[in-house]
Amino acid sequence: MVEFSWNIIFKCNYRCPYCWFHDKWDDISKINRYISVEELIKYWKNIYYRYGTVEIQINGGEPFIYPNFIELVIELSKIHKVGITTNLSFDIDYFIRELKNSDNHNIGLGASFHPLFVDYDNFIKKAIPLYKLGILKNILYLAWPPQIKYIPLYKKKFEKEGLNFTVITFWGNYNGIDYPQGYTAEEREIINSALGVRSESGEKFQLKPVKTKGRLCRAGQIYALIHPDGGVFRCGGGNWKEQHPPFANFFDEDFKLLDAPLPCESEECPCNEWSFLLVNPI
Repeated sequence: MVEFSWNIIFKCNYRCPYCWFHDKWDDISKINRYISVEELIKYWKNIYYRYGTVEIQINGGEPFIYPNFIELVIELSKIHKVGITTNLSFDIDYFIRELKNSDNHNIGLGASFHPLFVDYDNFIKKAIPLYKLGILKNILYLAWPPQIKYIPLYKKKFEKEGLNFTVITFWGNYNGIDYPQGYTAEEREIINSALGVRSESGEKFQLKPVKTKGRLCRAGQIYALIHPDGGVFRCGGGNWKEQHPPFANFFDEDFKLLDAPLPCESEECPCNEWSFLLVNPI
């Protein structure tokens, strides 16, 4: 099945110091584009006519900030499989009511837990109703160095409620050390207890960078990343215009994916997309 990651909006109500977009929000928000539900559904129907039902993983920023987002995903889920990564800061009661009023629940949530901005008790109160409805699939937690020591505690607490607790590796610099290669042996041991997987093959998120440049990859052919302005990039590893320009625009009427695999243009693959996109797995 063809898969898209859709960064629908570069805007967030949190300011996490470990975010890809930390200190860049004012700049990247300039490419935000606000389009009606009807028009967006038209573009995604074009995808359906060309590729059939696809998987759409909607990210941000915080996706639920996007105008009429709940209406959009309910309509979108009638033709495609929809996943959403969210910090659960939105009105979940309204969301649940709208889901129950619809006849299609082809929607799954991954809830990112950020203890710097929300405490466990308030977060779990929102998570449990979504889990019981069958919508919430995973709790996501970043292995940012100051948060690593709490992994065993939160893993135990979330799993006690029946929730899957998934740790994702941190890519960036903290106190002059580059990560994920900077993790200590002790930190790696803690992280490994709940490290998430990126593909059906069971490939875990990286604890050290994987060199991918020049390797033949299906990124852009069976998977692509969409930015808020419609720019389509082969993957998350090369999603900055100053590095690799988009190969198409999603809002073009004749948009289509690449016809064949191409060599990877990025030195490393921080999003672990290589694990299901490389023609010859590492």
